Amino acid sequence: MNDYAIHLVCKQGLNHKHDRQENTFESGNWVVSEHVANDLIGGRIYLHERQDEKAWHGGKIMGWRHSEEASRKIFKYVVDGPFRIVCPGRWAQEKAVIKPPNPDRSGHFSWGPGDVEFH
Repeated sequence: MNDYAIHLVCKQGLNHKHDRQENTFESGNWVVSEHVANDLIGGRIYLHERQDEKAWHGGKIMGWRHSEEASRKIFKYVVDGPFRIVCPGRWAQEKAVIKPPNPDRSGHFSWGPGDVEFH
């Protein structure tokens, strides 16, 4: 199980897409390093109107792709359970990345300062 999560301030409908054939969704585009984006696969995504509100959508992250801007990522996810939660972590403007409490054996949870950019 992947305990990573990303919470994003994303207005409903803004760059949010639903693929009805696959029953998957895509988030807007976000500045996140490839390292962090890869760690988030299998984790959770939560989309909020505002930082202090419960998420209006979310689910399990299946993968990501580059947007037209190389530094930005678009997350593909499926709704697979409850997502109406308030972010339990600290926001930095439009996003909060929640890491598991302890690293795995490889120590792979050590992100550097350039891995997540907050705008």
